[in-house]
Amino acid sequence: MATGFPSSVIFENVAIVGVGLIGGSIGMAARRRGIVKKVTGIGRAEQRLMRAKILGAIDDYSMDMESGAAEADLVILCTPVRLVVPSLARMACSLKRGAIVTDAGSTKQEIVEQADDVMPACTFFVGGHPMAGSEQTGVNSARADLFEGATYVLTPGEKTDLAALSKVGEFATALGAKVEILDPVLHDRAVSVISHLPHAIASALMQLTGESHRHSSKTFQLAAGSFKDLTRIADSSPELWRDISLTNADSLTDAITGLQTILEDLKTALKNKDEQAIESFFEKGRQIREMYIRITQ
Repeated sequence: MATGFPSSVIFENVAIVGVGLIGGSIGMAARRRGIVKKVTGIGRAEQRLMRAKILGAIDDYSMDMESGAAEADLVILCTPVRLVVPSLARMACSLKRGAIVTDAGSTKQEIVEQADDVMPACTFFVGGHPMAGSEQTGVNSARADLFEGATYVLTPGEKTDLAALSKVGEFATALGAKVEILDPVLHDRAVSVISHLPHAIASALMQLTGESHRHSSKTFQLAAGSFKDLTRIADSSPELWRDISLTNADSLTDAITGLQTILEDLKTALKNKDEQAIESFFEKGRQIREMYIRITQ
């Protein structure tokens, strides 16, 4: 396993449940950087697992969750969010002493609370969310550099072991990511605004555009690059975003309400032909955008 990176082994054996875009990218990055000795992929479709092995995401694979995870020092659950805890419960009795389990779910509060109750003694769970990806899915879209410079959030709960948290943080850093430690509730509130709401907006905008196109038959032809950029994420998996929305329903509802309030203010300004209020609306957005760029550079 040639790496080209001056990294040392962090975990001997890693098992990845769900070797798609995120799981496959983790496997590729870990193997390329030499921070693991062996990566085992776990899944239900053997052809997909074989493809993951061909692409260099895993060293070996298993279609049996219990045996596939039995020798792992680190298990990474990259399943849809509503399958994380059921998958953990299924493999729990086969985890070896000292094993660490983490996940890559986009919502954290429910997962962290429920996972803590499922973990057997002398094993450890650390909630995680790599803030990387795309509207594409599957291991064919996986990349070894997906996490370079990306934020990797770890969300410890009340029962999280600090040594295990540190070890997963070390692993995420070695993937090339920047680690942030955040309370699961605060994480879910934040991502409802910066990730979940934008997906809902993109889908709603495409539905509104579809209605417009049915009336004029020219709307799609008039749309330029900015529209395509804004709605790109509407091409994401509906099943994936159904589950994310349901497991973060309260925070996403609050975010939708907040956006509605802001748009209602604009709507009022438009009705009143209030030039100053309309300009102020766009100016405030521009200023906050500039602040965001400064903070994240």
